[in-house]
Amino acid sequence: MIEDNQQSAGTLEQLSLLADLSQDFVRSMNIDDTLKRAVVRIKDYMQSEAASIFLLNKDSLLVCRASAGPVDVTDMKLETHDGIVGRTYLTGECQMIKDAIIDKDFICYVDELTGFRTKSVLCTPLINNGQTIGVIQVLNRLDDGLFTNRDRDILRLLAPPIALAVQNARITLKLVEQKRMRKELALARKLQRSLLPNRKKPPFPVVGTNVSANEVSGDFYDYFELNDGTIGFYIGDVSGKGLDASMLMVRASSLLRWIGKDQLPPGQWLAKANCELCEKASRGLFVCAAVGYYLPKTDTVVWSNAGLPPVVYKSHLSKIQTWQADAPPLGIKTSSLSFDQQQIELAGGGLYFLTDGLTDARDDSGGRLELNGIIDRIKKEASDSPEVRIGKLITFARRHKLHDDATMLLIEKRDHLFEQILTSIHFQANTRQLKNIRCQVHEVALKVGFDEGSCQKIVLSLDEAITNVMRHAYKNDIEGVIELDIKKQNNTLVFYLRDFASEVYDSQIKPRNLSTPLPGQMGINFIDSVMDSWEFATPKDGYGNLLIMKKELT
Repeated sequence: MIEDNQQSAGTLEQLSLLADLSQDFVRSMNIDDTLKRAVVRIKDYMQSEAASIFLLNKDSLLVCRASAGPVDVTDMKLETHDGIVGRTYLTGECQMIKDAIIDKDFICYVDELTGFRTKSVLCTPLINNGQTIGVIQVLNRLDDGLFTNRDRDILRLLAPPIALAVQNARITLKLVEQKRMRKELALARKLQRSLLPNRKKPPFPVVGTNVSANEVSGDFYDYFELNDGTIGFYIGDVSGKGLDASMLMVRASSLLRWIGKDQLPPGQWLAKANCELCEKASRGLFVCAAVGYYLPKTDTVVWSNAGLPPVVYKSHLSKIQTWQADAPPLGIKTSSLSFDQQQIELAGGGLYFLTDGLTDARDDSGGRLELNGIIDRIKKEASDSPEVRIGKLITFARRHKLHDDATMLLIEKRDHLFEQILTSIHFQANTRQLKNIRCQVHEVALKVGFDEGSCQKIVLSLDEAITNVMRHAYKNDIEGVIELDIKKQNNTLVFYLRDFASEVYDSQIKPRNLSTPLPGQMGINFIDSVMDSWEFATPKDGYGNLLIMKKELT
């Protein structure tokens, strides 16, 4: 009876220790502090002289993360095949050594260095989901220095919850780190987007767009007006990926804008930027860039290209001319590096600058789009609006697979295009918003001269398009944001419907059966029957979808 009572008391004491250890791991996010408290509890409970916990690190070394006893061995590193701890790890089995001195794997130099005398050793692996992640070790029982089978069983009982707690803590910390990284990436992306220029209304002759292949972009572009009416512009592509490239992008963009304001000739502009970047090289990264000026009085563009793909000119007769880059990228070398410049009168044509993310886009078989693929598409795009044209070119590349950031800049005189913004509406993807949107669309359509019947059809087309965005792009997430801009361009009413959901291209849009004309069920073919044209394009900032619908004024 006395023996039974002792066993029951021992079991309760073990359960209490397990509960305390588990609660300690749950309460604390700091693995090391929790492990330190755990080894003290284990040492005392096992009536041992010392205890330690080794965990496998990313370099496949067993590192002591916590120890208790007369000698602190925290941070001690062992190969997975070293010592009794290593043997425990490799075999995945508990090791009970009654006389450490005669064991072939015993590492005696630790005792020699510290003066601690190891007599008996008890080690058990920490195993979670069949994978060994570390080892618990206790040394020297306080009574006679020898451990018993009962001690082995107790330590084996303590190991699984500790292993589970360690693994759970690691997962939690990983999620916290991922959240922190997402926040930092979001901030970096916001900073990058803030550097892109605001859209200028026609007849401003420079338009651009940028799409990131990853969370943050290494591409950039900008344009700015100078006092004499000249317009400066630049476009660039930083080598590499990730935050290092994005931070160099921010620096390079700011540097090029600062130098460009001095109105140096393009070759000198690049030369000065190159010297600055070489002085503060960034881990072997470099910058491909083109810079230049548009001179409105002569309708002329002058530029220099350092490492970007060839510049493409499309005349008003659709003839193509290209210019290769005549200099290496910036940031590689400073001495004996010159940058030639080119010049052309636009004469009704457009000049395209692009990064290699466009030419490197791949089809389903892995074939590259190449410059010829881009040129063929440039020939086919004949929209009145340069913004729509480059948006459609980017969308064309995205229908292939982008392996790198894609950016395009178009220089084109636009005196023929007169634009008036009639209304801009930003709203959440909630069906409750539809009534108000319908009223505003009807008011605009009526104001520009459409009869009541045409107004109703236009309203129904927009209602259909917006409902599809809510249901299919945002999947009924009412937190989604939708933007609707209505503009009059020459004799055309243009609707720009933009969302920020996952990309959906016009090749994925399927007609629906019109036999039951309910909102959201009539399909793109109804829109097609009402509008004179519709097309998808990539938004200027590269996120979401942009549906452009046009209705000619009568």
